[in-house]
Amino acid sequence: MTKSDTENLVTYQRDGHIGIITLNRPGKRNALNPVVWNVLNAAIGQAEEDGEARVILLRGEGKSFCAGLDLSPENELFSAVGKAPDASQKVWFFKEVRKTQDIHTRLERISIPTIALIHGHCLGAGLELVLCCDIRLCSQETLFAFPEAKLGFITDVGGLQRLPRVVGKGYAREIAFRGHRFDARRAQAINLVNDVFPDKETLDIKGREMAEEIAGNPPLAVQGAKEVLLFDEEAGLEESLEYNAARSSMIVPSEDLLEAVSAYIQKRKGEFKGA
Repeated sequence: MTKSDTENLVTYQRDGHIGIITLNRPGKRNALNPVVWNVLNAAIGQAEEDGEARVILLRGEGKSFCAGLDLSPENELFSAVGKAPDASQKVWFFKEVRKTQDIHTRLERISIPTIALIHGHCLGAGLELVLCCDIRLCSQETLFAFPEAKLGFITDVGGLQRLPRVVGKGYAREIAFRGHRFDARRAQAINLVNDVFPDKETLDIKGREMAEEIAGNPPLAVQGAKEVLLFDEEAGLEESLEYNAARSSMIVPSEDLLEAVSAYIQKRKGEFKGA
């Protein structure tokens, strides 16, 4: 993959006062891996430096917003954890998790409001990403999940910290423990999304209208309101993320993780031993 191809995995552009970050890997349903996260980080940086942007839309190209973590061999995370475990591997994995956590926190803390436009699938790492946004809108066919419990690892880049703040402790625990998929109606009922629209076209139109409304407000007032809301929410976040990264690295790799990935790829039921 050339440098230009890599850069295009996530794009940033601005239309008027609306900045648009697009996950642009439709052939992989915008699945995420370290390469994509690094390009996403660069796009967030562009948005931060764009003095004309007053609101950001986060969207995905193709049939899905994001199918979650990239489980293909090109994801270096899986090639690394497939090796015999040793201390240096665990330290490396811990650092990778912390770096990815920081990218998500950077998106969450950007000074202007963010709106996620979600369609198709919003699974795992994709759900963690939209939880960093201020507002979430989706189309009615969208499916949501944290499937990590079924795959043998822990949701670890901020989803377990942010989800309870959005839907409450009970629903967050259900979503994390079951690993099940649920639909847009359920997502709206538990306040995971602000609104549901009949199709992607309507979602894009209504999302744009909301962005234009926000961008039309005095930007200092809007940004000030966001800063106050963030300050109130984030006490203790770093400590929680640190523990999350440490706890996640304790169980990676495991036999169950490798079995879960193999079963997923082979479309069969996994056989797990708690090891």
